[in-house]
Amino acid sequence: MVDRSIDHPLQPKRRWFLKTALAIGAVGGALGTLVYWHRGMSNGKLTEHGRDVLRGLTMAIVGPMLPKDKAQREAIIEGHLAHTETFLNGMPNVLQIQVNALLGLLGNYPTRKMLTGMGAAWGEATEDELAQALETMRLNPLPSTRLTYQVLRSLVCMSFYSNSAHWPLTGYPGPVQI
Repeated sequence: MVDRSIDHPLQPKRRWFLKTALAIGAVGGALGTLVYWHRGMSNGKLTEHGRDVLRGLTMAIVGPMLPKDKAQREAIIEGHLAHTETFLNGMPNVLQIQVNALLGLLGNYPTRKMLTGMGAAWGEATEDELAQALETMRLNPLPSTRLTYQVLRSLVCMSFYSNSAHWPLTGYPGPVQI
């Protein structure tokens, strides 16, 4: 006869399984709601959270090329964000949705902390914190996190370097006249 009072820990009961599934579903739903609420774009425009993430990424990736003067730097970054918005609107809808989700993930504290290890908001982070966040994503053992880094870095670089007004900042004189 089997003693039902002794349960082996490796054989979970159905109720335990259902409770665990409900808890995981609730956490997933909450994170999904946060990502939707703090999404990166809405109606073809960058949201406040999307601008904050892209501003931080821009500072971390191309910041050393920007002028030291705060007013000039801010003007260039604002122009870059406007150019990035136009660039994103020119992408296929599928890519816009994916970039929107990535910006939403990085705009929320819980998912930003999981992906980058950075607790501060993008706009409040120091240059060292931004660099460390990108390095964490770049060297992460999970391929999806490394891919997130590559996509966002490519997005910032493509929209920055495709703007001919930024070429003098990088030392590029422009195309050679033939």
